[in-house]
Amino acid sequence: MLVLHQFEISPFCDKIRRILHVKNVPYQVREVPLSRALTDVRKVNRIGKLPALEDEGRVIADSTDIAHYLEHKFPTPPLLPADPRERALCHVLEDWADESLYFYEMTLRFALPHNRRRWLPELTRHDPGWFRALAPALGGVLFGRIVRAQGIGRKPIPALIADVERHVAAVDGLLGDGDWLVGGALSLADIAVFAQLSCIRGSDEGGPLIASRPRVAAWLASVDEATRGGA
Repeated sequence: MLVLHQFEISPFCDKIRRILHVKNVPYQVREVPLSRALTDVRKVNRIGKLPALEDEGRVIADSTDIAHYLEHKFPTPPLLPADPRERALCHVLEDWADESLYFYEMTLRFALPHNRRRWLPELTRHDPGWFRALAPALGGVLFGRIVRAQGIGRKPIPALIADVERHVAAVDGLLGDGDWLVGGALSLADIAVFAQLSCIRGSDEGGPLIASRPRVAAWLASVDEATRGGA
């Protein structure tokens, strides 16, 4: 059976769980406590990234690589469009979600203190008590440093919110009158963008922005229904 090594609330791990659900592939979860990430993750894969998928001794790390591995091994139902143009758009949207939207969700949930107070206990709930006690002091420093280095964390909050509003508006425009972001069926693009936007929606600032776009909110509900699995 496949084994998914994960941080439960990571959008990238959520992305892979949902792909596995769509393809109806059984799997086991091995949760990595945040306090042991530096040691345990590199025991699973040398590049030190989660999610990591273990399949009969082979380990695939990075959510995009895992998605393509699963598409090759379990091609039904397909999550990559057959049409070359649609497939290219699917790739671009997944990469946008992973490399841009991710830093917005991280900034909103973990760099802003009022949201961090809500989400840090979720991030560390698999950790021992001593680590959970230290996390509030360490979390602000760690996440603040990451998002400032990336750039988004140096923006004033109004500018950050304006960026997120433009991203949500872009998803709204891509949907148009259709049900999915690419072509006429659920694709990897939908799952990747969903994983990040659902995290953004979990912030005080992102929730109202998404609620103000009924088409985006309805699409999020449709993706969730199609990918949440039986659990």
